[in-house]
Amino acid sequence: MNFDEIFKIMDESFPNSEIRTYEEQKKLLNNDKYNIYIENDNSGAIVGFLAYWILKNCIFFEHLAVSKNSRGKGIGTKIIEFNLKNLKNIREFIFLEVEPPISEISKKRINFYKRLGFNLNKFFYEQPPLRKTEKSQHLLIMSYPTLIDEKTFIDYKREIYDNIYGAKI
Repeated sequence: MNFDEIFKIMDESFPNSEIRTYEEQKKLLNNDKYNIYIENDNSGAIVGFLAYWILKNCIFFEHLAVSKNSRGKGIGTKIIEFNLKNLKNIREFIFLEVEPPISEISKKRINFYKRLGFNLNKFFYEQPPLRKTEKSQHLLIMSYPTLIDEKTFIDYKREIYDNIYGAKI
């Protein structure tokens, strides 16, 4: 795996508040719960990836990104569809975080995931900071294959906070 190439795509796709530093992100490769699915083009170059966590009770899709030159070609859809097919029977729920639908890009992102079978839950969620210099993010949770209520989500949230963010609720 070419981590430098993956991190370059990650860095060009997300603001600093939504990714770890290079060193912290690379350190995750030693965590057996953390996985990166890579999509390559015909020449072998990485054109996209999905970084996700297989936790005890759920799967958490953390980062989906497609290289700038490869966007709009269905690669993100292909990556998600492949991983849903291969992961959906491992755990009851797959979760991911999205920004509230207040901008055109956040609305497009939510609709992208809805087309793939994810559901936008109605409760808010605080994402702990991924970098010491950043603040927590006010987000929403999308779930697959069904909606989940906030009370039911609390145990999953506890597991996500503990394993992914090193935080407690």
